[in-house]
Amino acid sequence: MELTIKKKIGKDSYTFIVSGKNLYELIMESQKLSFGNVDKCDICQSDNLILNGRLAQKKFKYAEVKCLNCRASLVFGNTTEDPDVYYLRKNDAKQLAWKAYDNESK
Repeated sequence: MELTIKKKIGKDSYTFIVSGKNLYELIMESQKLSFGNVDKCDICQSDNLILNGRLAQKKFKYAEVKCLNCRASLVFGNTTEDPDVYYLRKNDAKQLAWKAYDNESK
């Protein structure tokens, strides 16, 4: 069985296909994409967003939503129990944890 899931990131839509042997497996696999749509950058309010992947220090893999206008990013987190489950990181106030681009740290 397969299930198509659409996520909207900025003005673009991304299609993910998950599969499982039965309905239960299909639902469990779909929950690994445990993030909602991201309509705009919380820093500059632009909808010019992309999904991005990067490798840091040659060993840490990151998935993120990146703003092409101000270069802010919203990093995905994952759990140690199941590293295939991804969620969008939130701050202490339970809001999406957008990080403004810091030209000084590059």
